[in-house]
Amino acid sequence: MINVIGGATQISPRQMRLSQLFTVKRILASRGFQIESEGTATNTLLAKDFWTYDEFNLMFTVFDDITLRKDLLAAIENISFTTSRPEVSSLLALPNFQKDRNKFSTTFEWYVGELLVRKFQAFSSSFGVDVQDIVRNTDNGTAGDFDVLTVLGDMNLLYLECKTGKCTQKSIKNTIERSLALHSLAAVIFLGKGTNENTLKQLLKSLMHPLYSGRTSLVKFNIKSIPDSVVYEWYNCYFVPANETSGTVEVKLRAVMRLLAAHRTAILGCMRPDASAYNSVGYDYTEINF
Repeated sequence: MINVIGGATQISPRQMRLSQLFTVKRILASRGFQIESEGTATNTLLAKDFWTYDEFNLMFTVFDDITLRKDLLAAIENISFTTSRPEVSSLLALPNFQKDRNKFSTTFEWYVGELLVRKFQAFSSSFGVDVQDIVRNTDNGTAGDFDVLTVLGDMNLLYLECKTGKCTQKSIKNTIERSLALHSLAAVIFLGKGTNENTLKQLLKSLMHPLYSGRTSLVKFNIKSIPDSVVYEWYNCYFVPANETSGTVEVKLRAVMRLLAAHRTAILGCMRPDASAYNSVGYDYTEINF
């Protein structure tokens, strides 16, 4: 979690800080898990202990716009590049800004979590999370490092993995195993460069899910009338064709959130108590036949 100070929207002491009350650390602790470490502002492009409110908003604004985000990366990777974008220029001019490619990726992870808080009413989000005593079931290897963990508005935990390069069968399986070990609602994988629908099909064709013995198809979804919202589902894993330099992250996450809600509704619709169960928990049950 990034610590922020100052700003016109600084909360009153009488108001409740939901992001502090429902932190990833507290929610995991309530489930029996312990966090060893979390990412901080010092791990990002703006490496300082606290960001001002203006710095916080500027960083989000740049990463939330694909054109600005590409421009920023170009300025980081190419010393001779000069940006014409005032937002990017302002960010580059901040005293603690570091032109570091790895920190750009880390900051993208922060952005994904912050997007869920700002646009999808998640309570809180953390990036670069190391959870104690998480082990992969298949080979007993340690698997406690999570790119992004988010406490959603319905108190479910969502795990997101941000790939910078090509996906492999091993990386997909490792991500799913981390999600299962943490009992998260689902795993969301942002696809890096070089992974498209065809390569994803080939990767999953011979991959066995760590939990389910049967096989299922790779399903392609998009919100009706919004073709840019395309995402892919394989069991409880969602593949998002967007990354640091391509795709509209928000619209694709919106599709994932809708699909998760649809899935939960379908499950609940099939799990109604019978007459004796209603009676045992305090309800009179009368069936009216047509």
